[in-house]
Amino acid sequence: MTKPGSMRTILFLDDWPILTRQGIDRRWFAAEPWPGIKPWRDPLLDYSSVTSVLHDQATGSWRMWGAGSTDRSKSDEGIGLTAYGSANGFDWQPLQQDPPVDRNSTPRARHIVFSGEHAAHGAPFHDEREPDPARRFKMPYSDLSKNPVDASYGTCRVAVSPDGINWTIDKGAVWRRQHTDTLFTVLFNPYTGKYQWTSRPILGDRRVALDQTADWRQFDKPQVIVHPDPMDIPGVELYGMPQFFYEGYFIGFLWRMWAATNDLAGSTRFMGRVDAELTYSVNGLAWNRTNRQPVMPDRGWGRENFGSEYPTAMVQDSDGWLRVYTTSCVGEHNDWNKFAKDETIAYVTVSRWRRDGFCALESNSDTGSVLLRGLLPRGGPIHLNATTGRFGRIRAELRNLQNQPIPGYELARSVPVTGDGHFMPLRWQDGGVVRETLDPLNGQPFKLYMELEQARLYAVRADADLVFGFVPETSLAGEYLPNICC
Repeated sequence: MTKPGSMRTILFLDDWPILTRQGIDRRWFAAEPWPGIKPWRDPLLDYSSVTSVLHDQATGSWRMWGAGSTDRSKSDEGIGLTAYGSANGFDWQPLQQDPPVDRNSTPRARHIVFSGEHAAHGAPFHDEREPDPARRFKMPYSDLSKNPVDASYGTCRVAVSPDGINWTIDKGAVWRRQHTDTLFTVLFNPYTGKYQWTSRPILGDRRVALDQTADWRQFDKPQVIVHPDPMDIPGVELYGMPQFFYEGYFIGFLWRMWAATNDLAGSTRFMGRVDAELTYSVNGLAWNRTNRQPVMPDRGWGRENFGSEYPTAMVQDSDGWLRVYTTSCVGEHNDWNKFAKDETIAYVTVSRWRRDGFCALESNSDTGSVLLRGLLPRGGPIHLNATTGRFGRIRAELRNLQNQPIPGYELARSVPVTGDGHFMPLRWQDGGVVRETLDPLNGQPFKLYMELEQARLYAVRADADLVFGFVPETSLAGEYLPNICC
């Protein structure tokens, strides 16, 4: 899912890229706990969580922001944005400010850098497209506190910062004048040309809405993008959905609150556990749900007793791992008043997928086959993210649009792909020459046929466009559709 002139990553979240498959299953994977990394908490705070994480690939340094409270008895009134730094993304140090930069800072907790109601967690966003250095960081948030900084210009606001530490409320950026809540994770959608973040339609309405802006001055009317469907049982409420742009796709963690059946005193329920399922979108606007299973490791009863887990940030590190940072709460939603005053109620945990590791195509009985839709190549190799068993392999064939083998790229000439790798090239043996590039096709469209023997395929990468349609046009996702149909 990319624009013309760039490498295309084909994930197998659904069968849209596939013309046919036989003996092949789609297998979904939960994230796994990061080996050797224990749950972390800020020892300086009564409550701490994670809202966003940033990795600087150039320096290797990491930054994290969270919602923290020096006294959880104050409820939302005592919560502010906290800032941390790390050399490895695991060992976090509070970024203490001297002098303090926020009114809620204390001598002990001078890393509180912005106050407001952050149960509607503000998630700092580093805007690489922003020309003004003073506005390089942005953070939509909703101030529901009893004593907001200024209630005269609306409660759903945007704070800006040059460094993620020193924040200013942009009074010209009011994205709603009615309350809403949940975590507001921001991304730039290259297909719509707009910034977007998920929210709720209104405070207490636990469905997922989308807010958008092109200029941080005019804001689109929020639209509901995920609503409970017939597979959801009564009491399932969609608590929020952090979203991330990944390899041309949009990945979401749909927080589900399994509301207690005996919590019927009001319209909004507060008792129950929270988990998350994987969602995705090809354009950031229309979202699909997947296998409905929790994506986080089971750290529940009898383990670390996490009854509610809120995966919040997904960051790819230098080794390709997709790190997932989660606010993991002991007990269930609204259990906070059951704890002793000094007892820890929430931690930050780290889990991981391998690159593209949300799901894979897997041969279900020794050998299976899959045929992809047509591709219009610009040249270069085809890379597979795959792993094979002890006696496994993957072989490939290129076919023309009439589904006939292209000479030189037949299955019999395929050099088997074996082992485990993220960028394993397809090769064909042509006499004494090994062919690894699509350059000889001179732009001829092809279909990719693969046989998987005891193998698992996560993704295909090629410098190519999918072949659809009758005329060149731009799709809703902003993609170019080549003028190839048959």
